[in-house]
Amino acid sequence: MYTPGSVQEGRPVKTLDRYLLKELFVPFLVGTVMVVLMFQANTYMGLAKDLQLANVPFSAVYQVMLYESPLYLNLTLPIGMCLATSLAVTRIARESELTAIRAAGVPILRVLMPIAAFGIVVSLFHFYDVEVLLPPSQKTANNLKAKIAGIGFTPTFAANTLIKLGRYTASLGQVRRVGDSMDMEIQSVLLIERPDQNTVDLTTAESASYKGGVWSFRKAFLTVMQGEDILVAHPEKDFVINEPIRVEDMFMPPQPDEMSIGELLDGIKNSAANGADVHRYKVSLYDRFFVPLSCVVFSFVSPMFAILFARSGGFTGLLLSFVMALTYYNVYIVSSKILGKIDAIPPLFISALPDLLFVGLGIWAVRKIE
Repeated sequence: MYTPGSVQEGRPVKTLDRYLLKELFVPFLVGTVMVVLMFQANTYMGLAKDLQLANVPFSAVYQVMLYESPLYLNLTLPIGMCLATSLAVTRIARESELTAIRAAGVPILRVLMPIAAFGIVVSLFHFYDVEVLLPPSQKTANNLKAKIAGIGFTPTFAANTLIKLGRYTASLGQVRRVGDSMDMEIQSVLLIERPDQNTVDLTTAESASYKGGVWSFRKAFLTVMQGEDILVAHPEKDFVINEPIRVEDMFMPPQPDEMSIGELLDGIKNSAANGADVHRYKVSLYDRFFVPLSCVVFSFVSPMFAILFARSGGFTGLLLSFVMALTYYNVYIVSSKILGKIDAIPPLFISALPDLLFVGLGIWAVRKIE
């Protein structure tokens, strides 16, 4: 263990640890906040471009930007980590602090231990963000955006939508929004109910309406089936169901960002039981772990490249951080959004690919330095 006075030039290792942590915090905080603000501004411009915001309360737009902040953090925490580590290590390398420490026989990986510890802390917060903060906030943000869209313009609603409606599973045909409200008129409805394991009740209706949480079904017909046998088949009176729902669920299925790990596992289980494709859910599940892990990866890779290029100029650390962050996210988009559509590629490999590539770059850089 190195103690003050054991290194003749520069700061002792313990002092350097504290110095590095201090140098990491400010650029990490500033970089993360600035990129989040940039994303928020981009969200506002996107809404302003597509909608008539004069008809939308500004508080609603502000809430969308606020509730989407956990999503922005999911994208910006690795950028902040990359920026902080590159700047901090570039500075100590340019001031010959690192040279003095290494001349005393301290391995380069020991010098970077406080950076790794900082990266682990950021990674844990990143996981907390995507698992605890992101799903409910993104769900709320999507609801708000759907309501804003309902005020700003008339959307074309999807047909053949399947939703959960009380004890029924409802398949809706053509859906039309009424006026400027979120009330709806629906043509061709199928209600599915399972009173017991062997019986299925199928209720069809020529039309239905939704207003204030009340569903009204007209010209209904009931068919009761047990196995392949039809037990009952007769017309039904018009009836209503008091079941307020999130109208947005009818037009946009729950997105992976809105789901916790438990919900993703349930989605995988239910989809597999129904014979549906589970590849997308598995990629999203593994991304939930490997994207936060990128903060730890950057705490290892960014310092290596900062040391390699430290003598190239004062802005090298800043340039390196942005280049590496952009490279990482380009690899992430290719692996998650493009390779993720190929069922033949294991989901675990798809999610781990960006981190594995950057760890490989870090190992190469260590060998180059040593």
